[in-house]
Amino acid sequence: TGVQTCALPILSRSPQFQDQMKVEAVKQLLLARRARAAGLQVSDEEVQIALMSQPVFLNSAGHFEKERLQAFLVQLNNQGVGETALEEVLRQGLLLEKLQNLMASAAKVTPAAVQQAYVPLNEKVTVEYVQFDVADYKAPVTVSNEMVRSVYEERKESYQIPAKARVRYTEFASTAAPAPQLTEGEIADFYNRYSYRFADSNNVPRPLESVKPAVIAELTALQADRYAADRANDFTQKLSQTPRPDFGQLCAEFHVNITTTDWVSVMDHVPGIVGVPDFALQANRLSAELPISNPLGLSNHYYVLEFVAAQPSRIPPFEEIQAKVADEVKRDLTYLETLKLAAGKADEIKKLVAAGKTFAQACAELKLKLETSVPFTVADETIKLPGGGQIQQDSLRLPVGGVSDMIRTVSGGLVFSVRDRQAPDPADFEKNRDRFAKAIQQRNRQALLDDYFRALVREEQVDFKLPPRRTESDETPAPQ
Repeated sequence: TGVQTCALPILSRSPQFQDQMKVEAVKQLLLARRARAAGLQVSDEEVQIALMSQPVFLNSAGHFEKERLQAFLVQLNNQGVGETALEEVLRQGLLLEKLQNLMASAAKVTPAAVQQAYVPLNEKVTVEYVQFDVADYKAPVTVSNEMVRSVYEERKESYQIPAKARVRYTEFASTAAPAPQLTEGEIADFYNRYSYRFADSNNVPRPLESVKPAVIAELTALQADRYAADRANDFTQKLSQTPRPDFGQLCAEFHVNITTTDWVSVMDHVPGIVGVPDFALQANRLSAELPISNPLGLSNHYYVLEFVAAQPSRIPPFEEIQAKVADEVKRDLTYLETLKLAAGKADEIKKLVAAGKTFAQACAELKLKLETSVPFTVADETIKLPGGGQIQQDSLRLPVGGVSDMIRTVSGGLVFSVRDRQAPDPADFEKNRDRFAKAIQQRNRQALLDDYFRALVREEQVDFKLPPRRTESDETPAPQ
């Protein structure tokens, strides 16, 4: 028919990914087998409760919506995955969760262990630091044409221009739907089916008369959405006829506009598209043999695409991007020289500190600009410092006055010293004690599960040495 089926994004299928998935599958199989041997089971009711609790199927009020589940199942079916497979994944997860809970008794956390783990992560740390920025490196950096060409050959694949497509498309929007003539029966029926959407703060549905305007608004929006979806489906079905109608003429019959995209790769964002994040991916799946897409979109905006042209991926020749590669090489060399400078200064600072000077005095003697951070903790998710995550980790092992090794940052290098370290607020510790204890217990429980799995692997004599993958050259027969 020339109609493209809409599908979920394709998962990575690299050999490494496939090997990893095989190992994970064996792990799940072994653990599930032992869970069942221990008498653990998951009922159909538990699976349904877990299914209805998935965030993707809940509305803004936190209630399960069957329509969301059905839309998700449609996408799974397009990938060849049925509802039974989805339920089996949930059942397996619940079974392993029960096995973890069974082992939780061996993962108890003492109050002393909680405090011992909490304190280093929540001390208020202040550091002094100096930065060595690429932008401040003024020594000349020269590169030869031979070096640039060598880098081009080495990185050739990274310069590949992805395949691109150009399509034209039309949109069916719910805003174009005519105003519906709702009957009292339709309004009452919709309210009775979805009364939980109109609940008060105590989760009790309000009387219909008090929420009737909201009910009418929701029902009107729903019917407008169905109107747009039905029109998009009708349009696509007409395009599947033989001979296929002209896309432009059919758009005129449906009184919808046509837009032609620029060249887009699968990762590009197409301006003006609403609610279809993989629009460019779907555009690149079309071809002269399969020129029409199914309607794309889940609500209010539906798009039908027609193939126009395609450009294959290509690696530009050296002459085309020589200037770009030369700039990259200069940046790389400047960055390496900056790191070399930073590492040398770090050694000089350490020698001065070892001789009795403070970090600040050492930096002043070397004419380095000293900066001071605001207090932070290792437990903070982010800190506003270049190389922040590495500074957090390194500060754990450094005493007050200690000097770090050179740390790489996006723009160069950095050296820091711990200026001050303050104990956590006891009130904060008491407030977070239970949450922190649960986190430690979960970590310990996962460690126990991992140890248990390794023991199972030894017991079952599982060999994870996957056979080497055959290459095209391996499969080429030797000359006779």
